[in-house]
Amino acid sequence: MRGRKTYSTIGRDIYYNNIVVKPDVPRFRNAYPTGMWMGICEECTNASHDANTIRAKAKGSKCNLCGRKGEQLYAVEMRVPDFSEPYYKEKVAEICESCLEATENAYNKRQAELASHKGHH
Repeated sequence: MRGRKTYSTIGRDIYYNNIVVKPDVPRFRNAYPTGMWMGICEECTNASHDANTIRAKAKGSKCNLCGRKGEQLYAVEMRVPDFSEPYYKEKVAEICESCLEATENAYNKRQAELASHKGHH
């Protein structure tokens, strides 16, 4: 069941339980010149943060987040939910450097948000 669509002041989308990332998508650059908002789950932003520190290069041809071709791609190991045991599948996503930086910015904002919430309680 889905609830009402509500937003916090920091930009976290509570309705879909996603962290908002703003990568530059070349396909929609005319409509969104500063980037396009996308939602990524918290576990995936944690995985992209780990990938940002490791910087393991991937051999894909296209970024899985923005769709850019011909860029250096980095491997991000993530778990995709599944309805059969063990309820997730391991997947390696290939993400370009600009999307990796966008997910890192979202990760840092989320960590700051969590730290501020811990300080209030």
